[in-house]
Amino acid sequence: MRRNELDYILGTMLESYKDVSDLNITVDKPLQVESSGQLVPVTVEPPIAKLTPFQTEQIVLNLLAGNRRLTEDLLRTGSCDSSYALTGKARFRVNVFSQRGNYSIVLRRLST
Repeated sequence: MRRNELDYILGTMLESYKDVSDLNITVDKPLQVESSGQLVPVTVEPPIAKLTPFQTEQIVLNLLAGNRRLTEDLLRTGSCDSSYALTGKARFRVNVFSQRGNYSIVLRRLST
């Protein structure tokens, strides 16, 4: 997965509903956002009915962008915190954590 593909997915998630506060990426679930306090699925093209462990791991690797310290933290402790900027649209606080042997990701939208 390339950065432009990740940015497309995140941008689509962000624009899918009004008042999106969080983007949620979890194995065996569709892409989801929290909008007005409700967790709702997001449709992208091509469709992703349920995320696979491989897809989720690819997203993690792109979000960490090869940062050795973050990768070591994730492997050693099972979680890490980072940030990500969707150019011209939003900034996020990123939490990656291990859950039931797979990675999950929550991106909290920050005010600009």
